[in-house]
Amino acid sequence: MAEAIAKAVTSRAIGKAAITTPEAVTTIEPATLKQFSQSGAEGFTFTRYWWEGEGPREGITPWIQKKLRPGDDPRFGACAKAEVLLSAKTPAIYAELTFLIEHFDHELPRHERNAMVQVKLALDPEEPWHAGYEQVRAFARAHFVSQHLPVILVAHVPSVGGLNGYGPHVHCIVLSRPININGLLGANYRLCSDTGYAEALAAWQAWTAVEEEGT
Repeated sequence: MAEAIAKAVTSRAIGKAAITTPEAVTTIEPATLKQFSQSGAEGFTFTRYWWEGEGPREGITPWIQKKLRPGDDPRFGACAKAEVLLSAKTPAIYAELTFLIEHFDHELPRHERNAMVQVKLALDPEEPWHAGYEQVRAFARAHFVSQHLPVILVAHVPSVGGLNGYGPHVHCIVLSRPININGLLGANYRLCSDTGYAEALAAWQAWTAVEEEGT
């Protein structure tokens, strides 16, 4: 009987300790979207983006939305033009920009750190910006979309908003994961590397050389 009472007292003591002892709280810092840029030719900048840290990720959606609307002015704050480029094997639902980037964020596994690359291409200020845009568009289709990589083109033309800025240019944003008829595939590690940079630069230089020959 005494043994049973002792056990009951011990159990109550343990329970009380469990209730009154504060639990340790561990705070994990949010992951950071890191970047590394390379520029091997005038008007060509290749930037890689990846997640660093084990904490929660904000996603690339806010970053891309800022590219779409870099300014605060309700009329002049938006980019000059934006569109999604997809391969013929990609389901049509991915052509909707909001769905594409939000779905990409939601479906990026925790173990995958590669997010995207961006090729920033300066446009010739001596010709209409839409002509240079079409050249970038054709290049992006030939080099990136041909690999089933989804591309988001964003044209910035500061003069449209009454600004001098850095001159007209196009952001060619390439998501790290290709898409086929079944949806997102694994990340393209070749794209997100020095090799991806070298191949994109060589392809752009070859593309512009052909364009110059044709003029």
